[in-house]
Amino acid sequence: MTLYEYLRGLRESIPAWLDQFRDGARFSRQDFFASRVVYYPGCGTDGHPVRVFGSTHSAHCFVYADYGVTQAAVEQELAHPEHGFRGYHRLTRLQLSERDLVPAGWTPHIRAGEVAQDRYRFAAVTADPFGFLEVLERNHDLDDNHGARRLAILFLGADGIAAYDALFCQAPGHSVPFAVVLQDHGFSGNYDRFGKGGLLERIAKTCEVVPPWLLVADHTDPWGGFERVPDLDGDPGRMHAPLRFLHERREK
Repeated sequence: MTLYEYLRGLRESIPAWLDQFRDGARFSRQDFFASRVVYYPGCGTDGHPVRVFGSTHSAHCFVYADYGVTQAAVEQELAHPEHGFRGYHRLTRLQLSERDLVPAGWTPHIRAGEVAQDRYRFAAVTADPFGFLEVLERNHDLDDNHGARRLAILFLGADGIAAYDALFCQAPGHSVPFAVVLQDHGFSGNYDRFGKGGLLERIAKTCEVVPPWLLVADHTDPWGGFERVPDLDGDPGRMHAPLRFLHERREK
């Protein structure tokens, strides 16, 4: 079975706030994070998870976080006729501040000495941190077979580990992602791995904010307590074209 066939069995309706969204509307953090959210740390400009989950209607909202990508580079990719999200056009773009995303501030869930404090902060390591929400609408000549009618993607110029902590792990009212995309890169400049045994896994488990699903590149180890979905084909991601496999949480 293909990944797409399997995820169609997890199809959801478009979130009401996104269905009713109009150009000029304000960003609602509560509405966005109450939706199914796919989180991708160290994403670069890789649109594969949006294609996988969006085309199957299994998720409509995404968070992309990377401190090595500029907003200009992201915008250029979004506007590119081949690299952008084909079959979609921009409904609106909302520039966001840290206060829009973590209005009460946030407390890092790391132990002293695990990582240098000046590397671990929400608006992280790039010289020009940024955050914006891109709301996409499917072109009118396409139907549900192409993908969801609308998608909402939150792009962050931020540390992927710290952003997970800030967005999902702050009390009260933790928000649990629907899925997390894990791909470690040997020469990417990341100070810690995203996969098994890394700081991201330790934060997620310490805070009990562990998603039901992981989409894991074939050279990255999944978090403990997850098992690869059997008899399910991998799907090649765009970034260095690794096969990615779906893993389900078994350890509750």
